Amino acid sequence: MTPFLCFTLVVLSQGPDAALRFRSNADKGYDVVATLKGDAAKAVPQGRLTQEQGEAILTVALLSDDKKTPGPAMLGKYERDANQLTFTPRFPLEAGQSYRATLKATGQAATTDYQVPKLAAKAPPKVLKIYPTADVLPANHLKFYIYFDRPMRGGKELFEQIVLVDDKGNEIADPWLLDEIWDEENNCLIIYIHPGRIKWGVLLRQMLGPVLFENRQYALVVRGRLTDIAGNKIGEDVVKKFRTTPEDRVRIDLSQWKLTAPKAATREAVILTLPKSIDHRGLQNSVTVTDDRKMPVEGAITYGKDEKTWRFTPAQPWQARVYHIDVDGRLEDVAGNTPARAFDHDLNAPKQAAQKLRLEFSPR
Repeated sequence: MTPFLCFTLVVLSQGPDAALRFRSNADKGYDVVATLKGDAAKAVPQGRLTQEQGEAILTVALLSDDKKTPGPAMLGKYERDANQLTFTPRFPLEAGQSYRATLKATGQAATTDYQVPKLAAKAPPKVLKIYPTADVLPANHLKFYIYFDRPMRGGKELFEQIVLVDDKGNEIADPWLLDEIWDEENNCLIIYIHPGRIKWGVLLRQMLGPVLFENRQYALVVRGRLTDIAGNKIGEDVVKKFRTTPEDRVRIDLSQWKLTAPKAATREAVILTLPKSIDHRGLQNSVTVTDDRKMPVEGAITYGKDEKTWRFTPAQPWQARVYHIDVDGRLEDVAGNTPARAFDHDLNAPKQAAQKLRLEFSPR
């Protein structure tokens, strides 16, 4: 990588003509724009830059409240267009927080600080839904989806504010895989029970034991102190109670699925009744309908109570022909088992024969 020279930093203004400035961005809240001049304009390539290339030229970091010292460089997208290099942060800048942008390019060096305005107080954020919706789960349950009505504040504190509680009201120690996973809208948190405490023969399970035991009562608790990105607290704990059954360590068996065919020349739903709860996003994305020409059939998918029913309503009436329901081999149940194999399986056990991942039906 081409080395960059070091110069005395100059604090810049925030005007529209400033060489380095924070700019309001409708999509992500704010981005940072650097105007490249002279040798810097020659050295920086046009188009999309990698994180490493971008950080060598421009960094944006959160400032601590006490010492006003910058933290680690933020992750995001770097892109040069003409003489402007734009950094769009991966996650929106938080209201009320201060940030520092630093330009480190050949012939240029500058820094500018910006405090994101505090937002007016809003109604408390809400938990809209928690999946799975079932109140009976296997003791080797793998993950929860928590849907909020707005983007929430992340960070390591998140795993202290979302807890599992046993039937005596005691918090279970260290249940989570500490990977913070949000969906594309930043409104849904996907939180995993640590697989190392689920799988047999793994050291973490041997040391700490499983997170959940069979035939017991538990609760997933979202603490009221959890906040959105503007600092508004939920206010009250949100509790999902459930009890556990023995661990489910068998693959999804499509032969146990019951198919109810619709009537021809109608838009009745074709229905799958399932013997156990399936991951709701898998039901939405991993089960599809095609016709006898292998063409996708347009329609809407819904799932029923406890995610044990899948319904597909076509956009156009069914014709008197053969249709197929195709299942992606990566579809998971709530314990992480797929049609190909169990989430936790004995490598020395005989290999199971592959099963057919297609169901057929003809409208009645």
